[in-house]
This record gives sequence, structure tokens and C-alpha cells, in this order.
Amino acid sequence: MRKVAGMRFCVCLLLFCGCSFFVPPEILYKSKLMPSSLQATPDRYTIEGDGVVTYSLEGLRIRVEYMTDEALNAMFPEESQRGRFSTNPYTYGNWTDPLLGYTPDRFTVCRVAVINDTYAKVVLDPIEALLYTDRGEVLHAYGLPSFSPHKSFERYYRGIRGQSGNEFYRFDHRMGNARSSTYLEDQKVFKGEIYTGLLTFDPLDEEVAQVRLVLKDFVLKFDASDQPLEMVDIVFEFDRKIQKAVVKQAEGRER
Repeated sequence: MRKVAGMRFCVCLLLFCGCSFFVPPEILYKSKLMPSSLQATPDRYTIEGDGVVTYSLEGLRIRVEYMTDEALNAMFPEESQRGRFSTNPYTYGNWTDPLLGYTPDRFTVCRVAVINDTYAKVVLDPIEALLYTDRGEVLHAYGLPSFSPHKSFERYYRGIRGQSGNEFYRFDHRMGNARSSTYLEDQKVFKGEIYTGLLTFDPLDEEVAQVRLVLKDFVLKFDASDQPLEMVDIVFEFDRKIQKAVVKQAEGRER
């Protein structure tokens, strides 16, 4: 983010202090997390060709898939085609940052599916999920309401919401889309059920090459009073791949 801010500052100087109008290059930019072959306990993990990694216990499977912006935009196609007014809660839609020449990541998003074949019931608390980077950062998952303990969609979008009626409409639309797709809290997955939702974290710095997703305190068993009896931390390792290429060179025009 510091690099992005610095780039924007330099472009502004060129725009307002220089003798020519600077048009930044058009850039193809894609960032993706791919499951690493170096998982903590390799015998419990299966990596599929489409980038999905599955952790298996006897009678339980947890599938994790990194969601690219293309995949997230496909979830909300109409809401992702309105430029800077797009209401996809996870991306900037088809808006291109005019100073960068590409669409940056708004968040880091993974789809998690809990498939319970034999346990009476299991619970994943999405708020306790953590994303560790190889730069020493610890990212907390986003909750929906403003009172979420770490990050919050409501606080995030209120912070950038204007005061017009259209701004309030877009805020409500984004929050509705987030509620319909995020992994919700207090979701008990009973025997024979499958539950799927999205986990969301802040965007990754461009220097990040590896991350570790930790689903903390995943509850496998409950006691007679419905209190957690057996819990486990489930870890997923990912390598990051970035594709970045100039599609169209920068231009300088006389003012």
C-alpha cells in the first residue's frame, strides 16, 4: 500500500507540476494463491488441479479455494460492471485505477466448504481465522457487523460512504451481497450437511510470496451442555503467484 501511495504521489506531481499530461501504462495484473505442496501434515491434504486444497479427517473434509477477482466478479456479474459505482463487496468490479493502470485487489478472499459426513456437528468460527504472511503480518478475518472484534464490512463501507441517497443505496447493496455470501458466525454443520462461505482479509502487499491460513479452534465435538469439547487448528499453506505485464505503454501529451 505504501508503494501504491508513493506511485500515486509521483503521478500527481507529473500531472500538476510538469509540462506534459502523463497517461500511465495499461497493465495486466493478476494475483493468485496456489496451495503449496509443503502442507503441515501431507497425508491429510489433497490438492486438486483447479487450485482447491482439501483437509481430511475421518468423516470430515474442509475445502479451501482462493478466489480471484474474476471469480468474485462472476458471483455478482451485474454488480461488477458499473465502474467505480460497482457494488460487488469483494472487488472494485471493472473499475481501473487511472493512476495504476490496473484494478488492484480490494481484499484477499477464500471460499471455505465444510463437509461433515459423520460428526454429530462441527463449527468453524470465521472471525477466529487468521492469515499469516511471510513478511510477519497477521491479518484478521472480516466480520459483517460494526461490532465485529477485528475487521468489519460495515465499518469499512461506512468509512467510504458519501452522504447522497445513491451512496446509501450502494452501501446497502454491498452489505446485502456480503451477507448472502460470507461465511457466517455460529453456523453448526450437522452430520450429512455441507456449508460454504467466503473468508475475507485485507489485500496482500505486493512483496508477499507465501501465506498460511489458520482456521483456529475448529470445533469437532461438544459436551452434554453444548460446550466445545474437542478443537483443532487447521492450517493451509499457499504460494503466491503474480502476473504483471504492460499491455500498453505510458503516454506523454503536451498540455
